[in-house]
Amino acid sequence: MRVMTGLLLLAWLATGWTAPKIETWHTANGAKVLYVHTPDLPMVDIEVTFDAGSARDGKAWGLAAITNALLDAGTKGHDENAIAEGFNALGAQFGTSADRDMASLTLRTLARQPIMDEAVALFTEVLSQPAFPEGPFVRVKRNTLTALKEEEMKPSTLAARAFWKALYGDHPYAHPVSGLPETVKGLQLEQVRAFYKRYYVAKNGLISIVGAVDRKQAEALAERIMGALPAGKKAAPLPAPKPLDKAVDIEKPFQSTQTYYYLGQLGIKRGDADYYALFLGNHLLGGAGFGSLLMEEVREKRGLVYSVYSYFLPLKQPGPWLVSLSTKNATAYEADKVVRQTLKAFMQHIDPDKLQAIKDNLLGGWPLRFDSNAKILGYINMIGFYDLPLDYLERFPREIERLTADDVLAAWRRHIHPDRLVKVMVGGFKASKAQ
Repeated sequence: MRVMTGLLLLAWLATGWTAPKIETWHTANGAKVLYVHTPDLPMVDIEVTFDAGSARDGKAWGLAAITNALLDAGTKGHDENAIAEGFNALGAQFGTSADRDMASLTLRTLARQPIMDEAVALFTEVLSQPAFPEGPFVRVKRNTLTALKEEEMKPSTLAARAFWKALYGDHPYAHPVSGLPETVKGLQLEQVRAFYKRYYVAKNGLISIVGAVDRKQAEALAERIMGALPAGKKAAPLPAPKPLDKAVDIEKPFQSTQTYYYLGQLGIKRGDADYYALFLGNHLLGGAGFGSLLMEEVREKRGLVYSVYSYFLPLKQPGPWLVSLSTKNATAYEADKVVRQTLKAFMQHIDPDKLQAIKDNLLGGWPLRFDSNAKILGYINMIGFYDLPLDYLERFPREIERLTADDVLAAWRRHIHPDRLVKVMVGGFKASKAQ
């Protein structure tokens, strides 16, 4: 019953639950700041993010990932061992990561002085003064090539690569974040330095701060960290990918006991008004584990897979919506058939009772999504990077609560086109096609 979801919202309010209060401003040199005060633990979590993901590689695929990985490989004042030992001695945690849209550096440290001051000083040095020494560059490049060559022996990786390539063509999202062996092999250190100089600048960046520091302290932290960077300029908008006008089937034989399968199309970008309805519908279709229709039809009723799932991946530009599974070679075509039948039935009629159960499950666990600084940091970094409204965390459950089965169905029919899907299968399915 829809009333149950409303009661869940009332129950949160009765227990005093509120969404984290997000504050925002800009540093003097133009960096965006998002901040949440969480005084219960004497910790502070910081993430600095740039519009510097692999979509900015140009033809030098893998450049963004290697640049990000080399940030802590040495500065003018410390080599990579001294940097690692410095964070360890302070009990601080440092990390870097890169995906298609963004590249980030993270720091977790005690909020107690002088520990926080020393950790922030080292973090700021790594961010603003990377030396990009030759030795670590050669090593990281070699390790990347080794990993990429190993991935070429994995049918799951080949399937993922083929899916993104078929879906995005010559768009900057098409290639793997880590690049390909032939592109990584040609990367030069000067390209790394130029990439850093162009994209790791304040106006192209965001700093998110969560922890036991007050607003005044957070302002000082943001100015200290981002103020060490040149202002620069924001990266140019990415082009919009072109939707497919017909179905695409890709089947690649591979010597393996399993067939790896992707089915999908372009989805939406972050901030799309239909996201709530699409997200809720996907949770019912394939995003809720054993509560999803795909798991029920493909695994529980027929035993074709161990796991099957679907998801939307909204990005700066429309990211994919996809279904993924692996199955025995002999059942690959049957699994494809059942997935398509389940999607077709879902888009013809959504059971209001099943949708309500999914809503109750989603909203019942909503407060648990913010039970640590790290989780809050992840959400506010997403909100800041994709320019979502500051009340997103409050708005989300209310938007989910008001949706009906008709609302969800209408959104799916606007965006998902079962006759124009990309299907990729990689494995030993060929021998079993006639069965």
